[in-house]
Amino acid sequence: MAASVGTTTADILKINQGARPSALGGAYTALGDDAYAVGYNPAGLVFVKASQLILFHLDSLADISYEYLTFATAMGSENVFAFNTIYRHSPPIDNQNGNKPVNTDDLVAGLSYARKFSSAFRAGVTLKYVQSTLDTLSGSAIAFDIGAQLDKLPYGIRLGLAVQNLGTGMTFNPASSADPLPMFLRFGVGTHQVIDGNKDLNIAVEVFKPADQDIKMSVGGEFWLFPELFAVRGGYKFEHLTSPFGGSDPNTGQPYPSVSNAFQNYTLGCTLTRRFEGDDLSLDIAYNPATFTTTVQDTFFFGLNFKFNQLRIF
Repeated sequence: MAASVGTTTADILKINQGARPSALGGAYTALGDDAYAVGYNPAGLVFVKASQLILFHLDSLADISYEYLTFATAMGSENVFAFNTIYRHSPPIDNQNGNKPVNTDDLVAGLSYARKFSSAFRAGVTLKYVQSTLDTLSGSAIAFDIGAQLDKLPYGIRLGLAVQNLGTGMTFNPASSADPLPMFLRFGVGTHQVIDGNKDLNIAVEVFKPADQDIKMSVGGEFWLFPELFAVRGGYKFEHLTSPFGGSDPNTGQPYPSVSNAFQNYTLGCTLTRRFEGDDLSLDIAYNPATFTTTVQDTFFFGLNFKFNQLRIF
């Protein structure tokens, strides 16, 4: 049970990163096998065979915009490096009483390294710089993520474990103590199956514990309906695993989701892929409906995903 809700800073680190993981309900720690893995478990970067570039834009609530870029490239057959950046910009906030509007911006920049230690085990680490600006005030922090994946298990099972946002705190006032970053612990179980000889089916379950919130769980699945051309995805998020369909949060007194609105925690998505001169260009789409507990507006995620099957930087 969370004992310190709302006591962490740099909430930009809490957003879902990427269209494919969002469509899977965030169940990506075990399933991640591309550049999107940077935001969940850097060990999954090992599956990048040459280079991959992902560009992602999101218009969120109150005209808040997110820009996302990740580039990953392999070095040999066992090492992958990646660079990731997220920028969030909010429109000026009306300060009223004749005061000038206040601007807020957030930036996250990270470098990742993943290594394949054996045919079944891989691990990765990400070093991140986080900066938040509020009008004339600014705060920054350094953090890192570490993760591992294990597969070659019976029934195509893959395990994933990651710890995120370990590092320094952040404050806008050097004279005051810093607030901690939102540390996450993720554990996932996934499986890959092949249907009809060439159609990939991926299913994952994930347990997710933010340091300042209740335990959460998500389930997700994707099916390549037309191999190397079109995939469909779906997911479901349990925001309060200890009491998913009733009761109240003991820290805030607010009610948990009831059965009547539980179905609003689902997620949907798809990918359309085309090959051009040996490289793959994909459009990744995700849909998260509004909920009474997290958002009041439906959200669509769109990402451009370029897989360069020959290009390498190293």
